[in-house]
Amino acid sequence: MDSLKTLMDRKQYDLVIKLTESSNDSLSLFYRISALLAVGQSKEALNVINDHRGVLQSRLSLLVKIHIEILCLLEMFDEAYIQLSYYEELPYESQEVEEILKAMKDYIRKEEKNAYKKHSLSEDEILAKLMSKNDDEVLAALDSLKNQKLDNYLLALFKIMRSYPKQVVRTFALLLLVNEKYDKEIDFLYHDQLIKVVPSSLEEPFLVKGFKNLEDLSYAFQSMYHDPSIALNAMQIISSYLLYNYPRHIDMTADEVLVVFGFLAKRLLQVNTDDLKQVCESKGLDYPKISETINTINEDLKNF
Repeated sequence: MDSLKTLMDRKQYDLVIKLTESSNDSLSLFYRISALLAVGQSKEALNVINDHRGVLQSRLSLLVKIHIEILCLLEMFDEAYIQLSYYEELPYESQEVEEILKAMKDYIRKEEKNAYKKHSLSEDEILAKLMSKNDDEVLAALDSLKNQKLDNYLLALFKIMRSYPKQVVRTFALLLLVNEKYDKEIDFLYHDQLIKVVPSSLEEPFLVKGFKNLEDLSYAFQSMYHDPSIALNAMQIISSYLLYNYPRHIDMTADEVLVVFGFLAKRLLQVNTDDLKQVCESKGLDYPKISETINTINEDLKNF
């Protein structure tokens, strides 16, 4: 371990990354994360945390700080709040961990405000991007409207919700009006069907029957699979699907949700999934129905 510290002190980051390729102990993994950050590979550093969080949690205060800082660096602020809530639910007896948790909540807010200022656009720039045919430009414009009055952008938002090709972009536009409690009926293209909705009457998207909130669902995934990586990926997949399916909610039982999205997470992580039939039998679920649901959701998310 001293050699890794020496290499870090000498700024030989590429060598540290090479030497820790197969490491599984927490100290080596933290050196690997630090080296990846030093060479600008923030997403790869985040992947190390996602893949080895169970090991890294042995140094919880350090993990909380570096995980939240990486998410904020990547401007993944919603995810940062979700992960902070996850850490707050873990059992801990350290005053240091408690202080870090409190500090990181303020840290996320500060970084979110700084990012908003950095990326703030003029009204004309926002309108131009809203009318673009480029997904990233439209999404950036929608994101910039989160904390603004929407009056001057309504016509552009209506057009996006009625006819923009990508479902998730239409959903994000709708959610702006939901958050503003817009109380007039509007047209919304739900996949290939034009429906009428009143945004103020719609529920938030991240509701899953059988669970009080996302934190409750995350805990259920962790309790069932005993693997933080599976739980994290399952949460990311179901969050994407909830947005894809909005304003309708998932019509599944709690056990079906845990099995279906846990399976998709395991397959994404290349974990053995041969036990699906056995898992379905143990929970009294219809194996053919679950298999069909998995295939349908997997195909849907290819269009996310």
